[in-house]
Amino acid sequence: MKIYSLRFYWILLICWMMIQTSFSQNKPKGKRIECTADILRYDASLHPDIQILIGNVVFTHEGAICYADTAFYNEKSNIIEAFGKELIIHINDTVHLYGKYLVYDGNTKILTIEEDVILSDEYSILYTNKLTYMRNENYGFYDDYGKIVNDSNTLVSQQGWYYTNSKDVYFKYNVVLTTPDYTVETDTLKYNTQKKTAYFLSPTHIYSDENTIYCEDGWYDTDNDVYQFQKNTQINTKNQQINADIIWYDKKNEIGKGYRNIIIFDSVENAVILGNYADYSKEKGYAYITDSAVAILIENTDSLFIHADTLWAVLDSAQEVKTVSAYHKTLFYRNDIQGSCDSLVYWAEDSIITMFTNPLVWFEKNQTLADTIRLFIENRKIKEMHLINNSFICEDVFLERKFNQIKGVDMFIYFKDNQIDNVFVDDKAECLYYVLDEIEELIGINSTTAKQMRIYFVDNEVSSITFYEKVKGDMTPETEKKEILLKDFIWLNQYRPKDKNDIFMPDFYKPTPKKKDDDYED
Repeated sequence: MKIYSLRFYWILLICWMMIQTSFSQNKPKGKRIECTADILRYDASLHPDIQILIGNVVFTHEGAICYADTAFYNEKSNIIEAFGKELIIHINDTVHLYGKYLVYDGNTKILTIEEDVILSDEYSILYTNKLTYMRNENYGFYDDYGKIVNDSNTLVSQQGWYYTNSKDVYFKYNVVLTTPDYTVETDTLKYNTQKKTAYFLSPTHIYSDENTIYCEDGWYDTDNDVYQFQKNTQINTKNQQINADIIWYDKKNEIGKGYRNIIIFDSVENAVILGNYADYSKEKGYAYITDSAVAILIENTDSLFIHADTLWAVLDSAQEVKTVSAYHKTLFYRNDIQGSCDSLVYWAEDSIITMFTNPLVWFEKNQTLADTIRLFIENRKIKEMHLINNSFICEDVFLERKFNQIKGVDMFIYFKDNQIDNVFVDDKAECLYYVLDEIEELIGINSTTAKQMRIYFVDNEVSSITFYEKVKGDMTPETEKKEILLKDFIWLNQYRPKDKNDIFMPDFYKPTPKKKDDDYED
């Protein structure tokens, strides 16, 4: 009896273990989906594991809830299919899904929804025909075109991944972002629906009524209308093309910056601006460029190259240039004229350039200097040159050993067909001139002073000189004196740019300060 009882208990234990094993095999791996409906039935002839739910179907699973018209729930696999005119799925308090057909796996927590699919949160709405949502990772993706609407912005792409926690959406293939101001076309783009910021991750074209933009990296804050374009950036407007490594722009406040390898081409002015840092403000009416700044005024035969530490433009209300300033260590080069000064200002309306602080201008074999030099431009050619206070012009006659020299308080040089036509010296005029015969043999040196004088030229050679008031002069034979120099003569050809690359030369003319009379000992 005891033996029999012991065997009975061992058999009972084994059976219980077998039942438990079988039950565990059939038990869903994940938490069971909970379902309710108006009608619940089984049809063992069709499938013994499937519950058929009809009318006001509601199922929940780990915080998510779904409303449907009809559903099939497989208890063994823990998978449910739901149907309805409008399925409603609340993933959480902020993320909601809508569609007409879904399959949800309670073990993997993967949801697939089809037909007129909508995913919405507090920041945007996604439209597509099929969406797979990964609840464990909290993201959904589509691969057969989708559209996201975020306030006034719309994004369309062939593929997309929407991360509901971070609010980041990754778009791939045939991506189009439409905003009130721009249309963006690209291959790959990330968009944050909370920040309303687009990140360009591949070659991108941006179109507006005002310009077209190309870049291969960057971002655009659509809410604040601030953008930064990077990597092979190019902006094309009606009259300008702008290239730079980085361009940042705040459209609302109309301020912008550019960084590294900046190239600005203006088709109206036929000019190019180069540099490595640029700043612009519409409200304050300025734009400047620095760090290896260069302005190039393009001509078919001869372009003008200007370099300074900084190039600064003052703009009017219509964004037209009023003045352009170049300051600190300013050099310019053109084949027919070169110059050097600390700073200069160009008045666009009058086409006048004024050079300040140790200005020097070279043309042909001539060197001019004064306290201030003013150039009058017409059709990009020099019409007049005014040397103001302490003016001095000298011409190299023979290999930088002999010089024709003209000196006075103020001097006015007039040009015709890019050559000197005449020079007028006003007040304290002095002239030292090497006289040549018909075969260009030196006869002597003419030295004359007067209150005023006018010198006429033909083919860059002196043809006649007229002196006015208090005239004193003499002719010195060449054999009597080899070199005659007027007071304050200085030859500065070492500072003259010899080609366009010399505008970056490190040497820059700074005169030695003159000693006052009381600095000398008796």
